[in-house]
Amino acid sequence: MPAVHIFPSVALLICCTFSAATPKTITMTQGQFCKSCVATVEALFEYAENKAKETHSLDLKADEVAGEMCKQKPFPYYKDFFQTGCEQIVAKNLTTLTAPLMNREHKVEGKKDTRKATGRGESTVFKSDTLKFEHQKTFCRDIGACPETFFAMGRETIKDGCGGCHEFVWDFKVILAREKAVTPARVVDVLTTMCEKLALLHLRPGRIEDACERFVETWYEDYLEAGDEEKFSNRVAANIDDIMVGRHDISTAMCSEYIDVCKTNGKSKKKRKKKKKSKGKKNARKKSAKPTKSKNRNKKAKSDL
Repeated sequence: MPAVHIFPSVALLICCTFSAATPKTITMTQGQFCKSCVATVEALFEYAENKAKETHSLDLKADEVAGEMCKQKPFPYYKDFFQTGCEQIVAKNLTTLTAPLMNREHKVEGKKDTRKATGRGESTVFKSDTLKFEHQKTFCRDIGACPETFFAMGRETIKDGCGGCHEFVWDFKVILAREKAVTPARVVDVLTTMCEKLALLHLRPGRIEDACERFVETWYEDYLEAGDEEKFSNRVAANIDDIMVGRHDISTAMCSEYIDVCKTNGKSKKKRKKKKKSKGKKNARKKSAKPTKSKNRNKKAKSDL
């Protein structure tokens, strides 16, 4: 039976049964346990929403969720403890993890990794980013993954565009810190998918979402075909260690040059001039899909839910 040992020594232990024949022991810090919980709840909303689209019901089995959700993107790109934490959090806490997602006939059967959760109807959690935010906070605190200080994080109100942009840059670095290896391709993937995740990190993400969407739109549409996307992603990947400890500044480029929301020395920096497109490289540099904008907070559910 694999076990997760949480350090520093606190009364926390998650364990579950897998089909693997060889016992496995994994060491995980308290911080890693908290981070893996946050990533697990993020993944669950998307996973469950996709499952409920057709039938308006959920039939989730712990071993299937662990085997599917915890192994699909982005977990293979994350540090190993994220996938391990996801698998074991699902197996141990399927009831409390999924209960808010089902508003009728919710029940859980079985034991350990054979545990099964079923329910009908789509919960209001699917319809409200605020409820998603609160469920993540409450769940990760109640299972002992995250401290009380985590519960208070992300509740501040950002009132100006510059502050929103700096929060966006911080979140960008937090998500990149999950990666096993930060490559230019992964920088692009993170940037083009993170705006819709901000509502799970902030109770009132309006200004932060605006900054994220403006940056991605400017960077992607104005500079992609001219190769700026490649230069920015290469810069981030090449300097990731220094970026994480503050020795390499990307906030100025992102907030004062790309979208021009922060002032330097009392004057706003000029916007980056749009580079001339290279016809020979135009098609080669195009991506297959544009990044999607984040959902508006507390809007009505999608029509197919």
